Amino acid sequence: MPTPELTYTNITANEAPGLWETISQALHRSIQPGWNEHVGHERFRAVRMGSEIVGGMGIIPMGQWFGGRLVPTGAVTSVGVAPEGRGIGAASVLMHGALREMQASGMVISTLFPSSARVYRSFGYERSGVKLTYEAPVKEMRTLSNELSMTEAREVDREEMVLLFNKRGSIGNGNLDRGEVLWDLILGTRGRQVFTYIVKDGAEPVGYVNFQQARSADHIRVRDMVALTPEAAQRLLRFFSDHRTVIETISWNGPPNDPLMLMMEEQEAKQVHSRDWMVRILNVKSALEARGYPAAIEISLALTIEDPLLDENTGTWTLDVSGGRCTVSSGGTGGLSMGPRGFAPLFTNHLSPPDIKNIGLLKGTDEDLSKAAAIFGGPRPWIGDQF
Repeated sequence: MPTPELTYTNITANEAPGLWETISQALHRSIQPGWNEHVGHERFRAVRMGSEIVGGMGIIPMGQWFGGRLVPTGAVTSVGVAPEGRGIGAASVLMHGALREMQASGMVISTLFPSSARVYRSFGYERSGVKLTYEAPVKEMRTLSNELSMTEAREVDREEMVLLFNKRGSIGNGNLDRGEVLWDLILGTRGRQVFTYIVKDGAEPVGYVNFQQARSADHIRVRDMVALTPEAAQRLLRFFSDHRTVIETISWNGPPNDPLMLMMEEQEAKQVHSRDWMVRILNVKSALEARGYPAAIEISLALTIEDPLLDENTGTWTLDVSGGRCTVSSGGTGGLSMGPRGFAPLFTNHLSPPDIKNIGLLKGTDEDLSKAAAIFGGPRPWIGDQF
C-alpha cells in the first residue's frame, strides 16, 4: 500500500492541542507549561500524511543583533515528529517547507536550540552561539556602594527596560529583539512572584534586574538583567550582596566575559551550564547586507557558497565592506569556500575563520582568512533567552 503524500501546512485552532501533544511526545520531555499556547497556533506549521498531522513546529519572527544592526530571524521552537512519521521523510518535508517559508517572508537567518545537532546539521544549521548560566555565592558579591538608586519597577518602566535591553544587544552579537512573545513571559507574574528593580543614575535608567526566589533553597534565579555601565553592574552586585543573610547563591544567564562576573573580588562565579544554539543562513546576500561590521575597516572579499537546499544561495558573492556596512554583488574570484554550515558560525563570529577551516567547513588562504576575521570580528555571540 503506497504511503500517503506528505505536505507542509498551516494548522487550525482546533488542531493545535493535538499537534502540541504530538510534539511533546516526540521530544520525550515536558515543554514549559503554556509555552505553545503563548506562541499561538497561527505560528505553528504541520506536516501531514494525507489528512493526518504527524509532526510540526513553531516559527517566531524575531531579530538578532549582529554588528550593531538587527538581522531578521526566524526563531524555531517546539519541533517534533510522531513515531509513525519517522523514516518516511516527514521531518525533511517539515524543515524544507519551513526554510522556504521563512526565506519568502523576509527572515534572512533562522535560529534554534537543537534537540539533536546532527539532525539540524543535515538541513544546513550549525552551532553559532552560546547560552551561558553562571552561579555565585552571595557573600562573594560584595562591593563598594555608589550613588545609583535602585527601585522596584512599575508597569510604566517596561518601555525603559526594553530600550535598555536593546541598547545592550546592539553592542554585542546574538541578543534577540524579543517582541511580545518573550517580553510578556519575562515580565509576567505566573507562579512564583517575580521581582523587578530598575537602576538609575540620577533620572537616567542604566540597568535592571528581574528575578524569582526559589521555594526550596536559599537561591535567587535571575530571569533577566542588564547593566549598561560599570557603576550599574557595581550597584547590582551590592543589591545581591544585601541579600546575604537570607540567600546563599544567585544564578543568571550572561555573556562570555560577563562584566558582573569579572567585577567580583574573587573568582567565585562558576559557569554551571552551557548550551550552543544553531543558525541557518536563509538568504546569503540579504543576511550579509543586514548585519553591521567594524566601522574602521574597508575590505573586499569573495565568498563561494554551495547550498544544496536553497539553490539561490549557491554561487560566488563579493563583499565590499566600508563604513560599517556591506554591499554584496554576485560573482568574483578567489576568497573563501564553504557550505551553509561553515557560513553560519562565520556570520555570527562564534568561531574564527581558522577554527572553521580546522573542522573542515571552510577553505581559503591565510590572507583571506585574515580578511574574514577582520570583517566578522566582534564580541562572541550569546543569547540569554530560551525559546
